[in-house]
Amino acid sequence: MQRLPLLFFIFTLICGNITHAQSINERPFFQSSDTLNNKRLLAIGIVGATSYTASMITLNEFWYKGFEKEPFHTFNDWGEWENMDKYGHAFSAYIQSKLFFDAVRWTGLSRKKSALASFAFSTLAQTSIEFLDSRSARWGWSWYDVAFNTGGSLLFCGQEFLWGEQKLRMKFSYTPTAYSRSPIINNGITSSIEDRANESFGDGFLEQLVKDYNGQTIWLSLNLKSTFAQSVSNFPAWLNIAVGYGAQDMLGAFGNGWTRSNVTFRPGEDFVRHKQLFISFDIDLEKLPIKNKAIRGLCKFLNIIKIPSPTMEFNSRGEPMFHWLYF
Repeated sequence: MQRLPLLFFIFTLICGNITHAQSINERPFFQSSDTLNNKRLLAIGIVGATSYTASMITLNEFWYKGFEKEPFHTFNDWGEWENMDKYGHAFSAYIQSKLFFDAVRWTGLSRKKSALASFAFSTLAQTSIEFLDSRSARWGWSWYDVAFNTGGSLLFCGQEFLWGEQKLRMKFSYTPTAYSRSPIINNGITSSIEDRANESFGDGFLEQLVKDYNGQTIWLSLNLKSTFAQSVSNFPAWLNIAVGYGAQDMLGAFGNGWTRSNVTFRPGEDFVRHKQLFISFDIDLEKLPIKNKAIRGLCKFLNIIKIPSPTMEFNSRGEPMFHWLYF
């Protein structure tokens, strides 16, 4: 149903193995080689191949193996979850490209060659997952997924190849959703919106973080000074403007109805699926004037998260709202 958790799992494997490869090298942890270091390049190649192979085997064993197999087939999933999963695909591909780019740069390979290598690796990983989908009776090969995967990778790798920096970043934010516990009774059977949400998204924070699209927002964060250097020369280097996409009041991929004991339940008229567009300020943590290397490294890691800021929301309900602090 939702593959964003699978992609984050792959990222965790890659990041953890690369960290280990770096820690056993004699150079400082975050220091890239000035020239191509063949030992480091070999280490990253082994780590990348191992992580990819382990991830594909694990995904097949623990996610796809329990579903009936079919020959290769396509699947039109446009509109599922108001397309929040599509933006999740793009974000995942963007972050995966960033992780592998940083790893390859550590070997001393040039920025352009590192960008090309990270695009190739991200495309391989994302397409492999799509191939597993194409052989599963429950899903199929989605050209929309492929398009958004490619778009996320191109957004990162293209900027590194052209400009050597990320003027436009993809970021993520999440706020847990409180669902109504009010009982809904139909033919003597009782259920609730919270009951359905727990079934779909889980009842723990980490599971909901990767499954509950209602609480997620995917952002494009533009650095003003990098993009408009002459006209905003007095602006701080870390100031960004961000546009986000989200959706609310979703209990299923295409609809909000659910079944208990052969009885169908539907939420009230005030619980209607709707899309959201956000405009907000943001901070590029990697451009803050911080000298401490450890803190700079932490900022680089946290820079995938949108900083809470005053935000204007426009939605398909036609009800614009201002949030003093939105995350």
